[in-house]
Amino acid sequence: MAAMDINHQQFHQLIQGDKPVLVDFWAPWCGYCRRIGPVYERIAEEYGDSVAVTKINVDEEGPLADQEQVEVIPTLILYRNGRAVDTIVNPGSKAAIDRFLQAALTK
Repeated sequence: MAAMDINHQQFHQLIQGDKPVLVDFWAPWCGYCRRIGPVYERIAEEYGDSVAVTKINVDEEGPLADQEQVEVIPTLILYRNGRAVDTIVNPGSKAAIDRFLQAALTK
């Protein structure tokens, strides 16, 4: 399952659901965002059954990024029951994202 590109309406709907939601706040001009893109897609494939793995383009959804206090991209935030559980900024590797997810899912 690939990471889903979502907008602010879908975001608000998804985070209220039963399934945890991982959001990658990114932009197409961000070189680092593009570099971790394939890694994020692997995360979507591995965790897609238990976590909704999504992406939000901050250029298209700037007010939402501001609302969620995203100041640096890429920023990954895990949401559960309508609230942010944990955040990781500029993850260095797939292993870093895996560790982040494992810890955040237990909170």
